[in-house]
Amino acid sequence: MINSQKIIVPGILTALIGGTIMLVLAFSYYPEKHVNINLNGRCYEFLDVAYAKYKNLEAQRENEIKMRQVQAIGDPTIMVPISFSGTERQVSEFINKNDVNVSSRQVLGNGSNLDKIIVKGTISNGNLERLINSSIIESNGANFTQTMVSGLGIQPNPYITQVESQQITKNIDEIMLNRIKEIIAEKEGVKEAECRSKIVYNDNNSTP
Repeated sequence: MINSQKIIVPGILTALIGGTIMLVLAFSYYPEKHVNINLNGRCYEFLDVAYAKYKNLEAQRENEIKMRQVQAIGDPTIMVPISFSGTERQVSEFINKNDVNVSSRQVLGNGSNLDKIIVKGTISNGNLERLINSSIIESNGANFTQTMVSGLGIQPNPYITQVESQQITKNIDEIMLNRIKEIIAEKEGVKEAECRSKIVYNDNNSTP
């Protein structure tokens, strides 16, 4: 006679293990979208709407810094040193659409379609301004993470000093700080949390 316990117990264990694996896979494929913010020593978790607003704000910050650098350089005919990273398709599209003169190219990966490509080169300041302007408009929509400018970096150059660059970043960060306070004050998708974040903002004013 077959012992039913010998069948049922392994079956339960298999189901439990299978359920655990499926649960882990579910969390892998559907990660919780949130960010932990430290503002003047008080910490907040941004979820859902607040998280989306913060990520959009990050994209706008990067775009605005680049735009102010372009404005500081001035002359649209100046060739500005830049770097760009993305997939093979993204890099090719970026080069072809923006008349980039490529000076170096590096592939990070093992030859698959998911390899990350990093190129360095120069682009006219006029084309750079056009690209960033179009990205600023796009970043106000739902697809802010897909903007081409997200992989773009303006390299150190003789047309803008380090002091100018630092001042630009400081001014934009002050604007970002005020917007973060607004997100917290709106409360939607915001909850107080333990301080475990490396994203720290401080100012001389009282906390919201």
